[in-house]
Amino acid sequence: MTQSSSTGRDRAARRNIRLGSLGAALEYYDFVAYLYVATLIGQAFFPAGTSAMVRLVETLAIYSIGLVIRPVAGILIARVADRVGRKQLFILTVAVMAAATLIIGLLPTYAQIGWPAPVLLMLMRVAQGCAVGGELPAAAVFVTEHARQDGVARAGAFQQMTAYSGFLLGAGAAFLSGLVVTHLAPGMPSLAWRLPFIAGGLLGIVSSYLRRRLDETPAFVRATGTQEHRPSAPVREVLGKHRGPVQFAVLVTVALTLVNITYFNFWPTYLQTSLGYTANTALVASLVAIVGAMAAMPLWGLLGDRRGWRTMLFWSGGSTAVTTVLLLVLLPVLPSGSVLAIVIQLPAAMSAGGIAAVVPGLVSAIFPTEVRQTGYSVPYNLVAALLGGFLNLILVWLVASVGIGAPMYVVLFASVLTLVAGFLMIRIRTYLGRGARQFARSGNPENAGDATVTG
Repeated sequence: MTQSSSTGRDRAARRNIRLGSLGAALEYYDFVAYLYVATLIGQAFFPAGTSAMVRLVETLAIYSIGLVIRPVAGILIARVADRVGRKQLFILTVAVMAAATLIIGLLPTYAQIGWPAPVLLMLMRVAQGCAVGGELPAAAVFVTEHARQDGVARAGAFQQMTAYSGFLLGAGAAFLSGLVVTHLAPGMPSLAWRLPFIAGGLLGIVSSYLRRRLDETPAFVRATGTQEHRPSAPVREVLGKHRGPVQFAVLVTVALTLVNITYFNFWPTYLQTSLGYTANTALVASLVAIVGAMAAMPLWGLLGDRRGWRTMLFWSGGSTAVTTVLLLVLLPVLPSGSVLAIVIQLPAAMSAGGIAAVVPGLVSAIFPTEVRQTGYSVPYNLVAALLGGFLNLILVWLVASVGIGAPMYVVLFASVLTLVAGFLMIRIRTYLGRGARQFARSGNPENAGDATVTG
């Protein structure tokens, strides 16, 4: 192979990884934007005479419907993707998500059309849940199958870093929408909740258009061009023949979910309600934590590619445990409202970023091409639905029951799960990344298949 053709292939792979990662930001964007304007949505879509608490519960219930529908939709989408290809389903999911998000921003309110308003909101949340159920697993599989064999961990970390940018975009959109209503359009209060969804929908439309330039992954093209086994029932194949990897994927996905929601979603509420920080300080602290985690993710990916998945798991789990203990000791003794909270949380956030960064590449790597997206989607979506939708409420209850150290205990548990995964990793076969390269060199035919695709 000539140097120019190799350079062209690498350039195309980088383009596919960048564009493939972009839509993943929409999942976290939607997650944050909806919750930031939940109170305003409740006022817009439910009767004015309803108490504020009941409206909030109803609004969050509609939000949770999208999470509940995710497992079924995500598994069905993954099943089709494993049969017909990654690219077409990848374009479809972001298009559906963009359309549903944009429509939410344009919906009539309860005051305008009555009860059909919350029903329409619920239907759009169902559409979002269907799309999101396939989006992040699809993004992870797509970018890791396009990565070089010595860059799978970095590709997964980049995809996760891009997804985390959705946290920043969601918080920023909600904040800017409030400023627009306050200073530019005081006579249009509904813009405070409409603009974040309109902006998210437009972002999704751009992402969908850009994804038309994507190439099918080399691993899937190779699988369809050979006589490799193509299961007619990928879900049954995954649960029957890959039970160990599924259980391992549940383990690391639970750790990811605990870290994501505790440090990057619940954290502003915790700082305000438990430690007495102002809303602005809490928001700044949260944004700094997210930026810190994102900045560290490429370094975690580099560690995974250079030293292997086990080292990445051990170092991220261990460093998160140590820095979380420091938070547990220092946060409660700081003066109320001290800006030092912004500084001392940063090492913990950067360490926790490693637990998040390892998941896309690692979970993709432990399943063979013919069932890879189904293998990723089943554990990921089940954990997201069963744990992700309720963890905020669980954290509120834990803080009330256990005390202000409760969030740190939850993250410590995530650290323990990550360390356990590091010990179990020696028993898990990999098909992508550094471990797969070692298997291929040792002549193991079961691992050499995928290993030769992405090098």
